[in-house]
Amino acid sequence: MKILLTGGAGYIGSHVLLSILEQGHKVVVIDDLSTGNKNLIPEKIELINCNINNEEKIGKVLQQQKFDILLHFAGFIKVEESVQNPKKYFINNTENAIKLFETCYKHDLKNIIFSSTAAAYGNPINNASRKENSE
Repeated sequence: MKILLTGGAGYIGSHVLLSILEQGHKVVVIDDLSTGNKNLIPEKIELINCNINNEEKIGKVLQQQKFDILLHFAGFIKVEESVQNPKKYFINNTENAIKLFETCYKHDLKNIIFSSTAAAYGNPINNASRKENSE
């Protein structure tokens, strides 16, 4: 299988990348390295350094190479920052993702796995807090 992976230099994306490689699949990574680390991508892997909203650059890649699937992990994930700067998160995680999906669709890449977040929500209840509440 040939896979296009966005966010492959990020924490989750880089682990997915290693798993893909262990399974023997071919992969191309798109990452603008704004939060990722280039050192997490093995040298033999093609890295396209651009934002997921770059329709021209990604369109050319999709024209030149045939992919079976897009794995999208290029979303911003910091909850506190998203509350402080919701517009930044909306632009990247919604508007830019839509542009990416539309670009893929135009070039006949219609199989997509979308990782929407790596955050955990809610207030965890642990044994220490239960004990304090019961006393």
